Amino acid sequence: MGWSGIPSIIPTRRFEGDFTGAKGNIIGLALSGGAARCIGQIGVLEALEQEGIRIGAISGTSGGAVIGALYASGKVSLKEMEGIAKGIKWRDVLMTKFSKRGLISSEKIYRFVRGIIGDITFDDLEIQLAITATNLRDGEKVVLTKGSVARAVQASCSLPVIFSPTEIDGLILVDGGASSQLPVLVAREDLGSRFVIGVDVNFGAIDSAKLDNVFQIGIHFISLFARMNALRERRFADVVIEVDATGISLIDLDKADLLIARGRKGAEEKIGEIKRMIGK
Repeated sequence: MGWSGIPSIIPTRRFEGDFTGAKGNIIGLALSGGAARCIGQIGVLEALEQEGIRIGAISGTSGGAVIGALYASGKVSLKEMEGIAKGIKWRDVLMTKFSKRGLISSEKIYRFVRGIIGDITFDDLEIQLAITATNLRDGEKVVLTKGSVARAVQASCSLPVIFSPTEIDGLILVDGGASSQLPVLVAREDLGSRFVIGVDVNFGAIDSAKLDNVFQIGIHFISLFARMNALRERRFADVVIEVDATGISLIDLDKADLLIARGRKGAEEKIGEIKRMIGK
């Protein structure tokens, strides 16, 4: 599917056996939000790397911003990312600090990312990166491409009410999923990608969600809104990799192995289509 007059099948060239474009950012990857489910994006990246599909730009929302930042930094291998994912606990990123703005401070998210890649800026990244957040005042999408990467990730992960908002350049920012759950348009408009692969880690999640208590109902209600804006952007992607989230909740960090395997499987199912489209 093309976008705004741009053909969906574009001229590319082979480079040392890899599928890439004449420009480094010809292939963009849009990583959806999805909290713990975003661990599945590691499996997607593994499958793409194995097949020589080189990503020139990444846009990420919420948990997808975490994965995107680590990968784009060039400081963390996918093997190391797997190890981090399998060892992470919620206490590593949660800091209980009651305030008028949120039940949990989002500051520990910043510290977690900074502890892995350092407090680097977007200019230091090996792969172009854009992180989406939402302006709490007007609900507009905010695209972060400058300054501290870890701070931008913090903003994108600051789920309203649960986490305290993040202030950047005078803006009060919250979770990017409220305005762009699957940031395909960011990959195109802000990063200039001509071919975009979307990665949706919430496939099948709505239908299998448990609604047994107030917490589950609240999370499900938020997920419905995120799903709607993800559906609006899906149509602008050339290919969408769907990671099966059936039976996996947003907080299931202990299912890292399963998520990575499902991410790899979802990508492998689309490899042939991706190669045909970018190889013509």
